[in-house]
Amino acid sequence: MNPPPIPGFNPTGPIWHPPIASKWIAAIIVVFLGAVANRLPAVVRSLVLQPIGFFLVSVAALGSYWWGFLPGTLAILFFLLSVWASQATNAEGFVNSPTDWVTNSKTWFVEKVLKERPVGIQEKDVTTFPVQD
Repeated sequence: MNPPPIPGFNPTGPIWHPPIASKWIAAIIVVFLGAVANRLPAVVRSLVLQPIGFFLVSVAALGSYWWGFLPGTLAILFFLLSVWASQATNAEGFVNSPTDWVTNSKTWFVEKVLKERPVGIQEKDVTTFPVQD
């Protein structure tokens, strides 16, 4: 006598299915792309940030929301925000303050760890006051 058939098992169908739904895999990939947005080619970033690209990515986020997949919506918006933030051109700088330019190559430990190369120091002398009641 043959054993009863296993529900959901079709011997003529595909042998392997991913362990999670494909929409979750797509959301994970989009979050990963958002996390490495600064490493994406400049052409891709500029295409996403042009008005048409920005509109299409926003429509994709809205479509994900209308289909009821909120994690996908948040992943797409995270990607859009990360690409926009990585393309920002406002560099840090000194605004109307006396600057002491760094002329030696010695760096602090934290600058070595964070791989920073400072060009100037905004405040050389810091005035501190004792704690008062």
